[in-house]
Amino acid sequence: MELKNLVIRELQVSDSQKPYISDLGGSCDTDNPFALETVISLNNSLARRATLTHGAFNRENEEGLVFINAFEEYSQSEQTADDFLTLADVGIDQLALAMGKVSSESACGGYVIFTQYQDDKFEYLLVGLVTNRTGISFNENLNPTQVREVDLGKLHQAAKINMTSFGLEKDSYLSFMGGKDKADAAFFTSAFGCTDVVASKKSTSELIRAARDFCSQNGMQEQREQVVEDVVSYLSSQRSDKQSANLPDVEQILNSHVPSEQAETLSGTFSKFANGNEYSVSQEFQPHNHTLTAITKVKAKADNWSLDFSKKSLGLAGSGKDIEFDDQTNSIYLKRLPSRVVEQIKQALLADQE
Repeated sequence: MELKNLVIRELQVSDSQKPYISDLGGSCDTDNPFALETVISLNNSLARRATLTHGAFNRENEEGLVFINAFEEYSQSEQTADDFLTLADVGIDQLALAMGKVSSESACGGYVIFTQYQDDKFEYLLVGLVTNRTGISFNENLNPTQVREVDLGKLHQAAKINMTSFGLEKDSYLSFMGGKDKADAAFFTSAFGCTDVVASKKSTSELIRAARDFCSQNGMQEQREQVVEDVVSYLSSQRSDKQSANLPDVEQILNSHVPSEQAETLSGTFSKFANGNEYSVSQEFQPHNHTLTAITKVKAKADNWSLDFSKKSLGLAGSGKDIEFDDQTNSIYLKRLPSRVVEQIKQALLADQE
């Protein structure tokens, strides 16, 4: 990781529960080894979360438009340390303003870390809000004393912008996490103009792809088709009930199929796997009906007939499935027909002979 810019400000809360930015802090020396360690710890903490939502800026969000405009201006500038400080101050001020508009319970003091860094082939801007914790240390006389520490391992809220993807005008270049409830999360997403724009179609298809790949990459080939079938069934059920799907539920499905000898290493890892950059499945989304239908069903139509059946009933000739396809003759064989269907076919043939 190459650290390019780092700004840290202290966010305090007044007696009236109104947040404000203290005069302390500003641009940090990026050559300081502890500066790089701070950003690495912050980034690792965010990476461990399986509750990231992926999206882009929402220019219809008037509250976030101030930061969006400042970020676009910065991305087209020389991106000097002074330019970054200006951007950071805009973002941090917007954060304090947005926090002041929510409930007093959501207001919390801490530190806003505003940083730009290069990691592999991507350049990122990361904003994180971390809180204080009280610890015990020993003074020069070895007497216990209370100290205030920054808990980098426990992010309160964060937003991460893939500046490279933003420059390439990709659909999704922003990931963000909120607090424990939606009201708590609102002020952070509002301040920076975050919006979930990953289409339900993409989230649905990418979740199923992630489930299939997770099995393939972890020696679960035998369980793969059943896992995918169970995930699709869950998504279909949520869709029918007009409920959203969420990764923790899907992770439970994956956990139930993990072989006992792999449980210690694989259980509880799917959410992070699916939520990562490769798939970018949001923590919560609405299942896409047409995508589910395309995945679970085969529909075909010709001039004189039509087909509509579940994919799990289909197999090659000799597979023993209810519907077999012979790729040598390009023919389909229907097996184990229900008695009512058999009777219906016989009646149709008799009618033609009369």
